[in-house]
Amino acid sequence: MTRVSLAWTLVLAFVLAPISAFAQQVEPGEWEFVTEITIPGLPRPQQAGVRMCLTREQARDPINWTAHHSQPADCRITSIKLGPDAASWAMECPESGMRGAGKARIGQGSLEAELQIGGGNSVDMRTKTQGRRLGPCTQ
Repeated sequence: MTRVSLAWTLVLAFVLAPISAFAQQVEPGEWEFVTEITIPGLPRPQQAGVRMCLTREQARDPINWTAHHSQPADCRITSIKLGPDAASWAMECPESGMRGAGKARIGQGSLEAELQIGGGNSVDMRTKTQGRRLGPCTQ
């Protein structure tokens, strides 16, 4: 797995996991998520994007949005603080020596999140994700 692929997988896993706790605010429909990933050694930040149609059931459970992505088995959320439209959390991956922290905010038809992961001999990265609802699903 490339460094950017690993970064995207971690972003999806650790940005969306805490959001499930206040997912009642995520509207079903067509969504677009764009993440800017900054990793030392890369000449410039990398961008990755995805569009997806979220059903009512999926909008209630963001963990399932990333079901097709794998994450390191040793990674887990260690603490989480929730507000009515925001979350912040800490995570760690003991086997790989990584630690991180993130925060996310959901607004009317929008999502913003930031994540920082680093440590040991592993990836040291910062990410910023912007999500927006485009409208009803077109499929």
